[in-house]
Amino acid sequence: MHKYRVSFLACLLLAGSAGAMPAAPLGMYLGPGCVGVKRVESFGKWLGRKPERASDFFSDHSWLEMAKAAERSTRCWTPTGFAMSFALPMLPRDKSSTLARGAAGEYDQHFVKIAEILVRNGQANAVVRVGWEFNNTWFVWRADTDPVAWVAYWRRIVTAMRSVAGANFKFDWCTAWSEGKIAPTEVYPGDAYVDIIGMDVYNTSWNPRTPQERWLLKLNAPYGLKWQKEFAAARGKPVSFPEWGTGTRPDGRGGGDDPYYVRKMAEWIASSNVAYHNYWDFPAPDFNAILSDGSKPEAAAAFLETFGGPR
Repeated sequence: MHKYRVSFLACLLLAGSAGAMPAAPLGMYLGPGCVGVKRVESFGKWLGRKPERASDFFSDHSWLEMAKAAERSTRCWTPTGFAMSFALPMLPRDKSSTLARGAAGEYDQHFVKIAEILVRNGQANAVVRVGWEFNNTWFVWRADTDPVAWVAYWRRIVTAMRSVAGANFKFDWCTAWSEGKIAPTEVYPGDAYVDIIGMDVYNTSWNPRTPQERWLLKLNAPYGLKWQKEFAAARGKPVSFPEWGTGTRPDGRGGGDDPYYVRKMAEWIASSNVAYHNYWDFPAPDFNAILSDGSKPEAAAAFLETFGGPR
């Protein structure tokens, strides 16, 4: 047993009780690979218990780096015993790989290889978040550039990964909050290829708003939280929130230290059929939502009240 796991158990035995937590498994993003693993113990001490899940991302620099990242990440996270969700790029940023070529089957072997890595390294039951946030502009696999190819390619990826002996993955079709550049419904791959309807939802707004106004926007906007719940229920699928958090952005559009958002998300999670959710406890350059460092005391207190304590 690793040293950090021994001390982590001791920490949990000493932890006090906290407010009621939604029943859905709590996960977190703490950083890439072994960087995140090194933060597990300190995060658990702050939270007062061990979360059930963690998340990580595979590289989109090249096909080779994607496979290397899968190898590194799984070797780091598997010993922790966390249930995992992995964000898997559909394409690398090599300026030559395309959705159309993927739809034609040219990249099947890459996804077979990644599935083999996951199974070999103890992650046969992982959630795989293929081509996340596809309905907006910031990833090369953005669906609006070729919707027909995007759907066909998603199906090929799922089929290729399922073909590996021992694979028992759950595939999370994860939108960015709101419509973005294409209505998500236009590129739904079909119930046979999707296990979870996911959405990444951060506390942001393009206009100055109160916490209450920001929450209502997230809830009621086209392809927002209400849409996700209804769309998933109609298909008999659970929802997920693979990335959520409150914090700051360089452009000032973040909700900051907002306990209202944390409490409303906790209520929404508790009232929904949620497979899992991951809080973004990480100071990323584009969105710093870390709570465990004391930089957002009011939101942190709300998080601990709702999710903290032994379970």
